Amino acid sequence: MTRSLALAAALAAASAAGCIYSPEGRCDSTADCGAGETCDEGVCVRAPSYGGNGSGGGTDPTTFTPVLWSTLQAAAGATFSVDAVGADAATGDLVVAGALEGPFDPWALSTGGFVARLDGAGGAPRWEIPFPTFSHGRLRTAMTASGHVLFAGTALDTTDVGTGPLVPGAGGALILGRLDAAGVPMWAKAVDGTGAAIIAPASLAAQGDDLLVAGTGAANFGCGSTGGATFVALLSGADGGCVWSRGLATSTVTKAEPRPAGDVALGGLCTPSGASFDPGGGATCTKGLFVAVLSGTDGSTSWARSTSGSGTVTAVRDLSVAPSGAIAIVGGARGAVSFGGAVTDFGASEGSFLATYGAAGAAGLLLRPVEAPTAPLRDAASFDRCAYDRNGKLWLAGRYYGQPTVGGVRFTPCRGACLAASWLGRVEPNGTIGSFLPIRIAGVGGDAAFADDHVLFATTGTIAHALRFTGASTAPAWTGRAGLGVLRMVP
Repeated sequence: MTRSLALAAALAAASAAGCIYSPEGRCDSTADCGAGETCDEGVCVRAPSYGGNGSGGGTDPTTFTPVLWSTLQAAAGATFSVDAVGADAATGDLVVAGALEGPFDPWALSTGGFVARLDGAGGAPRWEIPFPTFSHGRLRTAMTASGHVLFAGTALDTTDVGTGPLVPGAGGALILGRLDAAGVPMWAKAVDGTGAAIIAPASLAAQGDDLLVAGTGAANFGCGSTGGATFVALLSGADGGCVWSRGLATSTVTKAEPRPAGDVALGGLCTPSGASFDPGGGATCTKGLFVAVLSGTDGSTSWARSTSGSGTVTAVRDLSVAPSGAIAIVGGARGAVSFGGAVTDFGASEGSFLATYGAAGAAGLLLRPVEAPTAPLRDAASFDRCAYDRNGKLWLAGRYYGQPTVGGVRFTPCRGACLAASWLGRVEPNGTIGSFLPIRIAGVGGDAAFADDHVLFATTGTIAHALRFTGASTAPAWTGRAGLGVLRMVP
């Protein structure tokens, strides 16, 4: 049946049933699509030619993520970096952490780390706290259900976060603490590193009021030295006392996040080849990524998964846990890789991926962009961050250029005056993109344009997104250099 005949038949059937025909681009079978198109999970898409310039097919986005508010903090002589963002489910307030080079007079901050709380209604600052001895990449924050802010960061010099001087050992210390809802320090402590590597947090999450921290290096949190190259620990929110801690031989952990059942999801890279990612020293993987679920009582391994194949996973950038206990992980890969299902060939160049695992570890969705990064009119997209909201919807954030396709949606073009673009999308269970937000950036006065340092957090009623921004964009209406961009969306 031709497309026109299928359309006429569908319209007649819909009219007889009192229904409304589905919009252009939706389909039940390939017969509903045009020449050169196929029906892929209910969306008409062109067969990809990998020639660039939107050749990956798909349909133009029709549902755009509504932005409740956005703010750009920027000033001459100030350069922002972004490390973490969180949100208070009760008030919608956002907390963002990062680092500055140079003075930022509006917040009375200068070079060093910072934590700021922004009003949920419009983004105005409620309070800002300097962490002058902290640097970019070594500060993490998390919010508790009571609206308090947990923090973890690396200090190499004597530091004071409002509770008195904390003096790190020769190899630096992990500074841990808790702020109340008004930003007043409740407690802080220093935990010296015990290994050759400087101890640094890779992630921090709230397990109730407790701190779930993972990172590089080794330390004695009060349960004995963790030993290995990396660690994961659960610490009391009352004073930082050790509940349990474990060391891992693998040198790269990306994130630990609590699951609703009380256990812990952990993900990272298998580095070096053959290193154990099991706190008990058992499970190993030769290359690629690992995902493990640890007991919330003592940190022992409940189950673990790793990738296989002749290719390898080259980066693990983020991990998130759904209300169901399912796990999503994003990163980059090249060559032939299996995430527990069929083997996928990423080719010789690194490509981004989203992979999900069920609550018991079964392999789930695998999503990749359709791109042409070396074509004359190139298309490229990266997956940098992921977050499940409390309704179980999965959100992705990253960067793109040209007009790549993800989940059947051909991105809004970024070419010509558009020098860089950031994107946020909601991933439906079938792998399509159900809601989309592009931030397209042009240069100002011949300067560069970029968006990086993406961080993402989702909770009840709020999607929080922060990034480092340079250039000019129209939606949101930002113009600035090396500024801190923050957005609040409602899922």
